[in-house]
Amino acid sequence: MAKEEQYSSFTFGSLEMRDVFRQSSRYVMVNHGAYGLSPQPVMEKKFELIKEQESQPDIWFRVNMMKYYMESVKIAANIIGAHVDDTFILNNATEGTNCVLKSLDFGKDGEILMNSHSYLAVKNTAEEMESTSGIRTRYVPIKFPIADEQEIVNLYESYLDQYPNVKIAIMDHITSPTALKLPVEKIVEICRQRDVLTLIDGAHVPGQLQLDIKKINPDFYVGNLHKWYYTFRSCGLLWVSPKHKNQIRPLVTSNYSDLSMHHRFCYWGTRDTSSQFTLATAHQFYNDVGGLEAITEYNSSLVTWAQSMLCDALGTKPLEIPSSMRAPNMAVLHLPEQPGKALCGNELIEVFLEKYNGMTVGFLDVMGEVVLRLSANIYNCKEDYYKLRDALVDYFSISKS
Repeated sequence: MAKEEQYSSFTFGSLEMRDVFRQSSRYVMVNHGAYGLSPQPVMEKKFELIKEQESQPDIWFRVNMMKYYMESVKIAANIIGAHVDDTFILNNATEGTNCVLKSLDFGKDGEILMNSHSYLAVKNTAEEMESTSGIRTRYVPIKFPIADEQEIVNLYESYLDQYPNVKIAIMDHITSPTALKLPVEKIVEICRQRDVLTLIDGAHVPGQLQLDIKKINPDFYVGNLHKWYYTFRSCGLLWVSPKHKNQIRPLVTSNYSDLSMHHRFCYWGTRDTSSQFTLATAHQFYNDVGGLEAITEYNSSLVTWAQSMLCDALGTKPLEIPSSMRAPNMAVLHLPEQPGKALCGNELIEVFLEKYNGMTVGFLDVMGEVVLRLSANIYNCKEDYYKLRDALVDYFSISKS
């Protein structure tokens, strides 16, 4: 039996599928959205590429690297519904965001518009630009409960009218801390009406949502392929509207700066980019096990059940967002009051790693509150979330009735 046929026969959440992702029954991994996991065939491809690179570096860097790079670019373009000429492979979404922001001319008074749920690394990039170049950042405050998508659109519209110097609006397609699916197509349109550029941070989108870049029509789009599309870490993509390609450059200027834009993004000296070339194998695996529909149907059902079960056990409630704005593979809930000194999200993550046998949990800081972000993937099963429930009940000293 061929490997791809073997994987297609595995049941989601089964021991066989856990083994494909090297998940020991001793540990609980319910935070896939943080770093992603690669299945066995992708890991094998990564090691194969490293061996090839080390066996003949000259052939690798002078001949094969660009060939492999373009193979990945073609697949990435197909995933997002884009043209190859406008699509670029890089390390991750954060790198892509930095490339865009640090390539643009903001003029004397240009400003950046983000929101209160924007990813921390993106916020840090904007703050660094403010401290070094004086480029001011504004934040759209997205608060809970959220009634509907139009509420978010109205917020953006109000802030864009209030701050006419905004040069570019950065919006998450799916917010990292709150798993909130923003109405990016509508926000892009109101930005376009005001001549404001748009950069969409789609770090959690490839593999989780069907993406049609031409329909959304932003100026820039970045995403990760190692989170929900199963490539080896790290592998991301950048899409640039054709009208802006002459402005955008990679963060490092290397030997091929006088060649094509693809050459400039491919060659950064002798760094190991082999993870970027595992996309073909990841793409094959992703489709062999059922593709977007089957994967998200399983993940969504599991994570929605887990959210409800944990809310009942903890006496809390889900984050107050409409169903149309929920990410398929992630769900967020409020936590009970912490015993003793309140810890931040990162501190709680470390406590659970140490105290509960390496349990990997997504505790995140959101507007002065620590929330629990659940992830589900095809190696997860209900038992994982029962173990998480028991750890949470123990930590928060909740009496079992």
